[in-house]
Amino acid sequence: MGNALRRLNTNSIRDEYNGRRRPACLGQDPQTTPTSFGRKFIIASKSRSGEMKYPLPATTEEKKMWLEDPHYLIRHLWQNNFSSPVEEILKRGGANVLDIGCGAGTWSLEMAKHYPESNFIGVDIAPIFPTNHHEKNLKFSLGNIIEGLPFEDNTFDLVFARLVGDSFSQKEWEETVLRELLRLTKSGSWLEIMQNDSELSRCGKNLEKMNQALLAINMNNSICEKFEDWLLGDNQVSSINHEIAISPIGTWAGKTGEFGVSYIRHLSSKMKQQIMSHLNITEEEYDNMMEMAELEYNQFTTFRTSHRFIAQKK
Repeated sequence: MGNALRRLNTNSIRDEYNGRRRPACLGQDPQTTPTSFGRKFIIASKSRSGEMKYPLPATTEEKKMWLEDPHYLIRHLWQNNFSSPVEEILKRGGANVLDIGCGAGTWSLEMAKHYPESNFIGVDIAPIFPTNHHEKNLKFSLGNIIEGLPFEDNTFDLVFARLVGDSFSQKEWEETVLRELLRLTKSGSWLEIMQNDSELSRCGKNLEKMNQALLAINMNNSICEKFEDWLLGDNQVSSINHEIAISPIGTWAGKTGEFGVSYIRHLSSKMKQQIMSHLNITEEEYDNMMEMAELEYNQFTTFRTSHRFIAQKK
């Protein structure tokens, strides 16, 4: 059973998407498409009523906020804030939730407002979370998971870790971080890890130059490929589910893809000096490379992939 489960869960994600299971979605925002192997591909899926719960930004100010804080785009792509089956216990009240690497605290604040009867704690190594807020069921604190967090074993009904993959080396993840996260998770409760692939998929030659530069700058680029094996290999985990959300880039995927273009522009601007230095090119050459890259998005149907790993503790 264990070997069969391992084979089932470690089937190639990228090959599965790029090949026979790629949805036909040119010209519109595609719907959720289920796959075999207990995986699910999601592209800005709509509700049964046809309306998105979390639509794209409607104003310039909203768009600016989305580009500065990844929470909003992630929420739009997944059409929810989490995948773990904890909705009922959060509504019922008394549940304890830990947000690891909470950053600006947007996810925790939103969750605390939506589930006022449950309790939330956001932890980050840097004090960039809000010090003044009005949610009585939410606390923020400093903490370093490598050194151990000041909470008792089996404390939380949901331990949520989003976009912290690059904060730790692969050795730290395997030997320290996952063990600490599972230590804090209650027996029978849930650990959810969400991480973006460092690598963009289906790139033209110009975007591929940026892609390879980012991979070289980010030495931890294969972290998403490891989580399933690490979690399956941990005897504290009784089950694991893996969901995949596609973030399209280009007008080939409608308005979601158009926003993806804005996101890449924002990313390329923030990383401009580092990429120029790595590629040893001038600013003019860089700007020309990115201008040409935008002409390639629709030709290659470029996208980025996000992963959620939902593990239940024994």
